[in-house]
Amino acid sequence: MEKCDCKNKVMVPILIICVLLFTYVFPRFVLSNFDASSPWASYCYQYGFGLITFLIGMLLIFKTKAIKLGRGSETIWLAWLIGGFFLFAGGHAIWIYLALNTPVKA
Repeated sequence: MEKCDCKNKVMVPILIICVLLFTYVFPRFVLSNFDASSPWASYCYQYGFGLITFLIGMLLIFKTKAIKLGRGSETIWLAWLIGGFFLFAGGHAIWIYLALNTPVKA
């Protein structure tokens, strides 16, 4: 087994502290801005934590050099990953908006 030749050993503890801080602060921020029964509160909670998880995954992909942009179809797959996240988040937001604002025939 090879020994890790880590250049930046401080990044992992800082990342862990930032994630723990975000996990503590973000739900309180969402509930201070939205009512707990609002569908926008759960939307912001879900996609807020999803975005953090997605960004950490992207950071790991680039730091481990698991992807090299310009090599084969990896640039296209990266665009699909990023576009897919925002496509689903945008589609979900439109769905919530329409559900709240579309009149129902009684």
